[in-house]
Amino acid sequence: MDLSIFLLQFVAFLDLLAVGLIVPLVPNHIRQLGGNHIYVGLLGSIYSGFQLGSGPLIGSLSDLKGRRTILMFTLLLCAGVYSIMGFISSIAVILILRGMLGLFKQTQLLTKALVPDYESNQQKQSVIYGKMAAISGVGITLGPVIGGHIVEDHPENGFMYIAIIVGFCFLVNAGLVYFLPATIKKTSKETKSKSEHESVMNKIITSSKQSVVELSKIPWAEYWDVFLLKALISFAMAVYFSNYSLYLKTIYELSPKYIGYVISIQGVISSVSSFFIGYINKFYSYDTDYSVRNLHMFILVGVSLTGMILATNVYMFIVCLLPLAVGSAVGRLVSLEMVLTRCKGKHRGTLIGATNSVTSLSGVVAPMVAGFIGQYFGVAYGLYASLFATLLGVALSYQYRRKNKVD
Repeated sequence: MDLSIFLLQFVAFLDLLAVGLIVPLVPNHIRQLGGNHIYVGLLGSIYSGFQLGSGPLIGSLSDLKGRRTILMFTLLLCAGVYSIMGFISSIAVILILRGMLGLFKQTQLLTKALVPDYESNQQKQSVIYGKMAAISGVGITLGPVIGGHIVEDHPENGFMYIAIIVGFCFLVNAGLVYFLPATIKKTSKETKSKSEHESVMNKIITSSKQSVVELSKIPWAEYWDVFLLKALISFAMAVYFSNYSLYLKTIYELSPKYIGYVISIQGVISSVSSFFIGYINKFYSYDTDYSVRNLHMFILVGVSLTGMILATNVYMFIVCLLPLAVGSAVGRLVSLEMVLTRCKGKHRGTLIGATNSVTSLSGVVAPMVAGFIGQYFGVAYGLYASLFATLLGVALSYQYRRKNKVD
């Protein structure tokens, strides 16, 4: 394997390992600083909101200034922000720092964008992307376990140690990116001159206008049900994950170490489910429009959430968690396939982008909903919100299936 590709894959792995170390610990850290559930929800919404808008900005900057340079800059910035977060006791400052991370942390996007610069063969690129996703999945699975052990062994300063380690991980990543060979972008003199005089903001405005034009061409009346189904499963999962670590700590009094183990178990099951999606699809060869798979996915998630609500101990909770991990992993792929099957090639890129936007918007709204419920009703009731959205999904999926049968 080419050294450049290996470095990119290691950067992607270390990035998600660092994220897995600190992200599950942030909600409990905010609670220890005196913040309520609203602040915890706001923390998630701010990050997701900035992530939603930063993609085009970072993408345009990388086109103008070079992907390697921008990736190195964002990694150094994130290293500083994460390290500072460990020493800050002001919730307001942490919210600002979280917003900065949402704006600049686009490591996964930029590492994927760099792959074609070092590997021109498209077939090999697909293999590299697959390996990168698998390796990154290992990082996000190991992170919570390691972070939980460190915090449990050092209850007073554990979060500070984690923040320093995470900052160091991003610093190492910046160093690795520095050693990547510079890529020469072949452009004509006219194109080069034009790009030099075109500001980043103008590029973003132009891209936004083109996107609006493309979006206006799509007959949304034909797709509303598919996007609503996508929104419901995204919202249900986002609400569930927003209070995940706090739920385990509050209801079952788990220590950070065991919370990390539970998070990692779910991550492993989700990864395995995604890996075997081809095998699962063999049982649904008759389901050409993915409506049956979608209905079964919502039912599986609904049954799982019901079991988790009724669970009397953490062992029952983990058993009920397994079908949820399978359902959510399969659901991400099924909802996308439903859109692609319906569009039949027309406006495919725009529809995929719109699908991602639905997921991102759910990530903005859901943490605040979870925070509000946790503050005024209790952390346990967040699962009821997820279950309600899932039951709506079951009803809509059933109706969608019946309509397709008639057609």
